[in-house]
Amino acid sequence: MARTRGPAGSKRKLGLWLKEQRTAAGLTGKQVANELGCGDPKVFRMEGGHAVPSKLELDHLFELFGVEDPQERELIRQLTADAKSRHWTSDFESVMPPKFDIYVGREEDATSIYVYETHLVQGLLQTQDHMRFLLAATNPQDAPEDVERLVEFRTRRQQILDRDPDPLNLWVVMDEAALRRQVGGPEVHRAQLEHLLAITQKPNVNLQVIPESVGAHAGLSGPFSILEFEADEPSMIYIEGQGGNLYLDKPREIRRHKQLWNHIVDVATPTAATASYIKKLMEELSS
Repeated sequence: MARTRGPAGSKRKLGLWLKEQRTAAGLTGKQVANELGCGDPKVFRMEGGHAVPSKLELDHLFELFGVEDPQERELIRQLTADAKSRHWTSDFESVMPPKFDIYVGREEDATSIYVYETHLVQGLLQTQDHMRFLLAATNPQDAPEDVERLVEFRTRRQQILDRDPDPLNLWVVMDEAALRRQVGGPEVHRAQLEHLLAITQKPNVNLQVIPESVGAHAGLSGPFSILEFEADEPSMIYIEGQGGNLYLDKPREIRRHKQLWNHIVDVATPTAATASYIKKLMEELSS
């Protein structure tokens, strides 16, 4: 059974198909726009995954591109319907950071995500109590009920680690400081470490730690995530910051961050030693 895509992923997949078909038919964007009776920008918005053709436009495009296979037509119609559907993140619009639904859509469509964190436990690995104290501290302007909605929102995102089929492959490298920070106090911190210890047993999750003794290393320029998708979609780099979130997809940017990632992994503890490292931190917490 194929994994269902969210609206954003369906738009991108549909856009790639439209561009591929237009290119194969030897048509320019302007020619397609003239056939549809719309402006050039709409065609490029559809191909870029930012707009969806209407039923009439799609039928016209099938004829224009010479798509005669009934099965292929039905698959594209379903993809178009998925692209127009309402995503679950819309229930959290009042508390969700601006445009963060873009990232969540990409997160859901990813097959693998590689994350480097400098000072926080990665969100997909946090316990609810850890989230609650962290989100209250980082969003001091929010009412308690809004913080609870954010906890619910983040918990909902974590379902991708257990989705069926094809759970997300997640590989996280964290600086030791992220594991030592006692968010919520000793008891909440201990529960968070126990959760990380348990999650290292998941076959689709890899966790590594960079000890403080390492000193300067390639990751000190800041945290980032590398998202990888199905073979026909390029990777994406995501960088979150107070001034806004960055989405990088140029080959040079992807290549640079993958090189950084390799250097970061090289100085981190081996994956097999992570559980022992977490247990050591827990023992220190008890002493």
